[in-house]
Amino acid sequence: MILRPRAEFLSLAEEFQSYILSFLSCKDILRCSFVCKALRQTYLSCSELQYITELGGQQLLPVPDMDNGNKTSFLTRLQLLRDKAHAWFKLDIHSSDTVIMAKVFPILPKPSQQIAIEHDWSPESLHSIPDADYFEVIMDPEENLIAIAYVIHGWPEDDSDKIYIDLGVLDGDGAHPQAAGRRLSLSGTVFQGDILASDELEVTICGRHITFWHSQRSTVYDGPNEENKMWWLQIWDWKHSTTSNCVISDPEGLGSSDFCFLGNDRLLTVSKDLKLYSIEDLSQAPQLLACFLMPVSVTSIECLFAMDDNTAHSSHLQRQVHQTMWTSDPKNRLLSFVACIRSEVSNSFTFIISTRIFFDLQVGVFGGMATIPWEYWGPLNSRIFPHDSQCRVGVSGNRVLHTFPATGATAGDEDPSHDTNYKLYLMDFSPLAVQRRQGLGTVVTEPSTIELTESVGKLTTFLPYVAVVFDRTFGADQLMDIWIEFICPSQT
Repeated sequence: MILRPRAEFLSLAEEFQSYILSFLSCKDILRCSFVCKALRQTYLSCSELQYITELGGQQLLPVPDMDNGNKTSFLTRLQLLRDKAHAWFKLDIHSSDTVIMAKVFPILPKPSQQIAIEHDWSPESLHSIPDADYFEVIMDPEENLIAIAYVIHGWPEDDSDKIYIDLGVLDGDGAHPQAAGRRLSLSGTVFQGDILASDELEVTICGRHITFWHSQRSTVYDGPNEENKMWWLQIWDWKHSTTSNCVISDPEGLGSSDFCFLGNDRLLTVSKDLKLYSIEDLSQAPQLLACFLMPVSVTSIECLFAMDDNTAHSSHLQRQVHQTMWTSDPKNRLLSFVACIRSEVSNSFTFIISTRIFFDLQVGVFGGMATIPWEYWGPLNSRIFPHDSQCRVGVSGNRVLHTFPATGATAGDEDPSHDTNYKLYLMDFSPLAVQRRQGLGTVVTEPSTIELTESVGKLTTFLPYVAVVFDRTFGADQLMDIWIEFICPSQT
């Protein structure tokens, strides 16, 4: 019997080994690196493999479109990632230096990383339809996309007003080459009748999705401190179709209801309760996966979306678009919102919730329940903090920047004194940070309990985190200056 020689993996050139290993997950790459000295050397000599494992360790995902056209070397990307992680260790709690804090808590990139598209639009080019009432012009430089939304009011012979959303390119006047068409078609269930002065109409671009939000005052009245609104939301995949059957509505929602994307196939609406939908197929009606009940009756809510992710929701801050090589994993983000609860006095609280809970449905954690009480999902996956009108809260990935009154003012104060001082807290909710705490910070694993109202009583939450508290205090004016420096970093 003649034995033919086999081509073994270790006999391949090192660059071929690296190429094959790059198709593995970060965990499998690390496992292979411990098999033998040869594979360990292959791993240590390849920046791409180390970059993949660093992304996984920081619970980040590469941005596919940007990654394909990115000329930055893997060695440079790896160094940027490591600098991002190590900035936490260099934090000086005795300083108010926003340069160091911005590295720990990145919101916007350096100006050199931002995309600049120069184009002059005349009023006639943006408002080219006679007798149209234009209410939204949204631009996404990352996609070279402009969306123009307008209303054509119905004449007496028409049944109702008509809303249109036209798509084009930012750097020219023609149609977008990747768009399915020039105009998106609205579902009849999203808008019917005439526009009222109190109606809210909003168009947003969220990566591959374009959304249209329409809210209208509800005839349902729940009390003097609560304003109910009917709202409708339609979602398109603008690159694949100009039509969509993906419509979500709530006839008795809060006036401040909102939504956010959890990846490309899930959407969470935030109102009196949190509702999770599957939007994998936009040609079909969205599927309600679960309703996560809030622990208290909420009268208003303000969502605080992650500043380093431009696909979750398209706020004005996030649309200062930049070239980014990675984004946070939707399974490992934080959802944050400020909720005002119904009580005898005005009480507001900041909810910090791990998005992992919205993906546990796949593993049957809740036994197939469609409506999930707070006791089943909330305490172990969240933290609740008091909030006053002067407090500031920001979210970036798994990190939270939060201010609390140092003395005097409490969460129930309507108008805290202008002289109130505030403490600045940096919190990292990453499980890896909690397990392997390094550098500054205290690991907080003990539960925290806050008193909400006399009728509800107390709520206890357990989500662990690492906290860093700055030594010095800040006045309200200083606090605003710091926040402006985070949002609009200097170009030096």
